[in-house]
Amino acid sequence: MSKRAIRTAQDFRDFFRAFSRQDWEATVSYLHDDCVWDASERRMQGIGAIMDYWQKDHSSIRETLGSPENIVFGKGMAYLQVLIKLKFIADGTYMGKPYAKGRVVEVPCVDVYTFAQDNTIKECRVYTKFRQG
Repeated sequence: MSKRAIRTAQDFRDFFRAFSRQDWEATVSYLHDDCVWDASERRMQGIGAIMDYWQKDHSSIRETLGSPENIVFGKGMAYLQVLIKLKFIADGTYMGKPYAKGRVVEVPCVDVYTFAQDNTIKECRVYTKFRQG
């Protein structure tokens, strides 16, 4: 699989769209092989662990990322804000709280990305401001 670099706001929009439509091959093409993903619930390292989190741990949730906003690029890093919508397609939990099927939770986030030399995502730190929907 060829890797995709993130250098522009459009690259982030494309990455978020791939994630939201659950195009996992396209999504992981933006990740460095030993990427660290520090999500609101747990820290994972490597594409396998990250995919398990997205596909298995969140199997009761249909997660949709809003359009990234206030994107700021720095040397080897970027910061942005995004609103995440979690729709529970089955009874499940998020952040240790139970939710019934059909419930929708919106989660405002700030993401901080660090890039590898090829501009794939080396690390993502997700900071949420959790509010129940």
